[in-house]
Amino acid sequence: SDLSVEVVDAAAYSRFLSENPPDHPFSTPVFLETYRNVFSCGVEFLIVARSETPIAACAVFIGTRFSQQIVRLLPVRTYDGVCFRSLEGSKSQKQEYEKLLVLQALESYLAANFSFYQMVFPPGFPDVRAFQWAGATVIPQYTYIVDMGSYSEANYTKSLKEVLRSAERSGLIGSTCGIEDLTILQKLSYERHGRRPPVAQGDLSGLLEKLDRPGLLQTTCTRNKDGKIVAGMASLHMSRGLFLYVAGTDAQAEKGASHLLYHEILTAAKSAGMSFVDFVGANTPTINLFTSSFGPRLEVYFRVW
Repeated sequence: SDLSVEVVDAAAYSRFLSENPPDHPFSTPVFLETYRNVFSCGVEFLIVARSETPIAACAVFIGTRFSQQIVRLLPVRTYDGVCFRSLEGSKSQKQEYEKLLVLQALESYLAANFSFYQMVFPPGFPDVRAFQWAGATVIPQYTYIVDMGSYSEANYTKSLKEVLRSAERSGLIGSTCGIEDLTILQKLSYERHGRRPPVAQGDLSGLLEKLDRPGLLQTTCTRNKDGKIVAGMASLHMSRGLFLYVAGTDAQAEKGASHLLYHEILTAAKSAGMSFVDFVGANTPTINLFTSSFGPRLEVYFRVW
């Protein structure tokens, strides 16, 4: 291959992304900088170039294990990914072939410079053969996505519609909430299931506060008839998409609190002209029945290491 992988500064990475916007928020400079500050970790900005012409960019978080450098995944950062230059007017075969060459160059760089790496590619990024051919482990994972162009309550299951009617009769309403309220709910949700949250409440609050800026973060909640917050969600905007991010429910939440929460998010996304809502996960059997009741489509994405 005539491609090279170069370590660049944040400014060069940001310039490439400004000209070739990513499809999700998890690779944006503001997101990466926020994570670097909150989790005190290193980040390496990479440009894949041909004859000094940048054609792709990627950012990876760096850690150490047994005194050796590794590429690590960070909690509540769902997707990694590679941003490619726009090739408008080019045949699709050429575009896909260039992407394959980029991933081969990237895998070679990661394997040569780190004792271990792992990445999670977003939906719509189906070709990870470059990693598979190099002997990496490739694991399929799943998420549900609602296409807002075809979104309709008519796609809801009958049982979901009944639960929503019950929720409205009990006085549940959609609303907004503060970041601390949401992180408390998330912490209680994990503890209720005997699990430790992936991020301490203080760190999660700090993360969300730094991401709390117009056009990026939104919080939605369900309140009961007494005004108490019983379910909440933080979501991230990117272009015309919405990504569900951090959620929590109260142990005493009335039936339908989470159902109404998702319904409120979807109807608001439709009104705002969003193209899709990514539920960011369909890998947990215990909640699959709930999330599938909204009529989403199943999408595969891949984790490699």
